[in-house]
Amino acid sequence: MPKGRPTASRAVTVSKALSLLLRHAAEKEGLPIDAQGYANVSDVLAWRKLKSLQVTFPEIVDAVANSDKKRFALLYTPSTSQPTAAPTSTSTSTEPTTTTATTTTTETEVKAEAASEPESTDTTTTTTALAATTTDPNPSHYLIRATQGHSIKTVEAAHLLEKLSLSDKDKLPRTVVHGTFHSAWPAIFSSGGLRCMGRNQVHFATGPAVEDVLAGNAVAAPGQVISGMRRDAQVLIYVDLEKALSAGCPFWRSENGVILSEGVDVDKDGGKEGEKEKIVPLEFVDVVVERKMGKIWERGQVVQEWPSEWAQKGTRHKKGPTGKNRP
Repeated sequence: MPKGRPTASRAVTVSKALSLLLRHAAEKEGLPIDAQGYANVSDVLAWRKLKSLQVTFPEIVDAVANSDKKRFALLYTPSTSQPTAAPTSTSTSTEPTTTTATTTTTETEVKAEAASEPESTDTTTTTTALAATTTDPNPSHYLIRATQGHSIKTVEAAHLLEKLSLSDKDKLPRTVVHGTFHSAWPAIFSSGGLRCMGRNQVHFATGPAVEDVLAGNAVAAPGQVISGMRRDAQVLIYVDLEKALSAGCPFWRSENGVILSEGVDVDKDGGKEGEKEKIVPLEFVDVVVERKMGKIWERGQVVQEWPSEWAQKGTRHKKGPTGKNRP
C-alpha cells in the first residue's frame, strides 16, 4: 500500500472486485456471462477472489443498492427448484447460462419480459430485485451485471444500453462531455479523436455544461457524483451529439446515465492497408476546455497552445491523483 494512501473500506473492496469481474474478467475466470452482461450471483460468489474475501450475498446486495454511480443492476429470477452445482465450462456463448438447469427457462423469460416492456429499465428491475432479497436470500435466484464499462466483447451494447437517435431528440442529453487529463490530450489531438482504450466504448458524462466550466464553476459540487467522468478531470471534450449521430456515429445511454460510443471505423494509423480501428473523431467535437485555461480547441482550430509538458508521461497517475475514482 503506497505511503499515505488510506486503506479501502470493505464495501469499496467488494465493489471494485465486482467491477473487475463483471466488466473485464468474467470470461478469463470462467464465469458464465451472457450477451446482456448478466451472471448468476451464486456463480459470482464462487469466484476465487470473492471466496478469498469471504464475500456474502448481503454484501453483493449492498454493493448494488449503495453504489454511488449505480454501477450494478440486479435481476430477480425466482424458482421453486433447488440449485445444482455451477457448470465449469468456460464457454463464451452469448446464450444465457445459469447455475441451475431447471431455472434457465425462467431466467430467459424474465429477461425477455423486461426487455420487451418499453417502460422497463434496469432501475425498476433492480428495485424489484432488491425488494425481493428481503424475503428470498437465495443467491442463485438473482442475476447481476455491470451497467457499463465492459471490455468483454461478447457483451453487446444493443442488449445492455439504450441507443440514442435523432428521431427522438427529446431524449438526447443537452451535454455530452468526455473528461481526461493533461497527459492524454496531446495524444488525442495528434491521433484525431477518442479511442476506447481497451473498453467496448468511450465514456461520456452529461455535465457539466461548457458555460458553467467557462464561468469558473466547479465540475461537481462537494459530494456530487458524476457518472461517466472522473470529477478531477482536467480537460473536458464536448461532443456535438446531433452532428455525430447524423454522420452515423452510434451513441448509447446506460441505466446509470453514462453516454457511450464505440465510434466509427477509420484507417488505423501505422496499420496495414485496409486495416481499420474505431474512433470518435475530433470532427464531432465542438469545443475542448481546460478547466483553468478555458477554451484550447474549438471547431477544428487550436484556440490557445497548451504546455509542452502535457505530452510528457507521468503527469498524472493512471487512476487519477487519488487512485480511487472509477467512471
